[in-house]
Amino acid sequence: NIDTDAKFRNERGIDPLSIESGLKKAALLIKEICGGEISKIDIQKIDTYKNKTIKFDPNSFEQITGFKISTKEMLKILEDLGFKIKKDKKYLNLTIPSWRPDISQEVDIVEELVRISGYEKISIISPIKERIKSTLTQSQKLFHFLQRAIASKGYLEAITWSFTDSNYNNHFKDTNKEIKIVNPISSELGVLRNSIFSNLIMYISKNLDRGFKDLSIFEIGPIFKGSNPGEQSTVVCGLSAGKRNRLSWIDKERDIDVFDAKRDVVQTLVEAGYNSDKFFIDSETPNYYHPGKSGRLFLNEGKDLVAAYFGEIHPNILKKIDIKTETLVGFEIFIDNLKLPKKTLNDQKTKFVVSDYQKSERDFAFIVDKNVSSQDLKNAISSVDHNLISNIKIFDVYEGANIPENQKSIAISVTIQSFEKTLNDSDLEKINKLIIETVENKTGAIIRA
Repeated sequence: NIDTDAKFRNERGIDPLSIESGLKKAALLIKEICGGEISKIDIQKIDTYKNKTIKFDPNSFEQITGFKISTKEMLKILEDLGFKIKKDKKYLNLTIPSWRPDISQEVDIVEELVRISGYEKISIISPIKERIKSTLTQSQKLFHFLQRAIASKGYLEAITWSFTDSNYNNHFKDTNKEIKIVNPISSELGVLRNSIFSNLIMYISKNLDRGFKDLSIFEIGPIFKGSNPGEQSTVVCGLSAGKRNRLSWIDKERDIDVFDAKRDVVQTLVEAGYNSDKFFIDSETPNYYHPGKSGRLFLNEGKDLVAAYFGEIHPNILKKIDIKTETLVGFEIFIDNLKLPKKTLNDQKTKFVVSDYQKSERDFAFIVDKNVSSQDLKNAISSVDHNLISNIKIFDVYEGANIPENQKSIAISVTIQSFEKTLNDSDLEKINKLIIETVENKTGAIIRA
C-alpha cells in the first residue's frame, strides 16, 4: 500500500468538501498577514460530490430507544448538527452533511438524537433470569456429577491424549483390535486407546518414580473400539497405587485392595441415584484384571449391559511394565451403559429417618456351594423384611477343615431394628427362623452349627 495524503484524509473520514474551503481560508490568512493578491485557485476533480439522503421515520425513535421526544425537538437537534430537512407526510427526508460519512442508515440518526438528548433517558431493563429449560441435558449432568463424585473420594483428575503408546495399549485392549493413527504426532502416541488404563498406568508409573508412593488418579473420556464414526464410548477410569494409612499412628497400614475399588464404584453409582439393592456382581472380567480379585457390576440381575469393572490389575502386566508399587487396583464405569434415571438427583433424595428403638445384631454362618456368591445370601436376607433388617454385613468367608469339599462357609452379621417398637426375644426369634428358612430355600444353604 502506498501512503498518500489523500489516503490519510479519506481513511479518517475527513470532509471531502473541506479542501476547497480550507484553501480559501488559508489564502485569506496569508493575504491578511502578509499582503498581496490571491490568484485564481485551480481545483481538479475526478467526480462531483453528491449529498447522501436518508428517509427517516420519527416514530422509529421511540421503538428503538424506549423513550419519546417531540418532533420539534428532533428537527432542532438535526438542524443544529447540520442536516437539511424536508418534510414528506409522516417521514423526514434528511440530507447528510458532507463531514458525517459515518451516518449511512436510519438507526444512525436515532443514535445522534439520543446522544444530544441524553443517554440517561434510556431506562435500564434487567434480563429475565428464569430458565424454562435446563442448560445441560441429563447425560451431561451425569457426566459432570460422576466427575465430581470420583474426585470427592480422593482421586486426582488427569487429562491425557485420546491416543497412546501401543506398548501400553496392548496390555489393555482385551479382544479389541488395535487402531493405528496414520499420521501420529509422535511414534510413542501411534494408536487410539482401547482403554484409559493405557494412559493412566503410564503417568502413575512416572509419578511413582518421582517418589509419590500412594496415589489415586482418574480420567473421564472416550475409548475407541473401531475406526468408524460412533465406535467409541465414554468411560470413567481410575487407578490407585500404594497403601492405605501409611505411617498412621491411629490406623494400621494395609495395601489397597479390590474392595477399595469396589467401594468407590458402588458408592459413586449410589450417589448418582442408582439402587444398590438391585446391583448384580460377578467375577467375569477382562484379561487385564487379576482373576479372583476383580468383578463386574450390573445395575440389575438382567445383566443387560456392564455398568462397571473393578479389581486388581493383573500381576503379569505390572511385571512387564516394571511399575514400582505394592499393589495397583483400578475401575472402569461405562457411562453410555448407565440408564438415565427418570427423576433428577434432587428428586431422588429420601428423608433420613433414625429409629428411636434399640437395635439387635445377630450373626449367622451358612455352608453353601462354592458357586453361590455372598451377594445371593445378602439378597435372600434383605427380602425377609425391609422395614426390620437395616444392615447386612459379611465378615468372614472360610474354606478348609470341617467344611465339605466344593463348599464354603459364609458368616454374616444382620442388624435388626424396628421403627415402631422395641423388639422382644420372641420377635427376634421369629425373624431369626425366617432368615434361616429364606436363605436355605433360595440358595440351598445349610446353617452351620
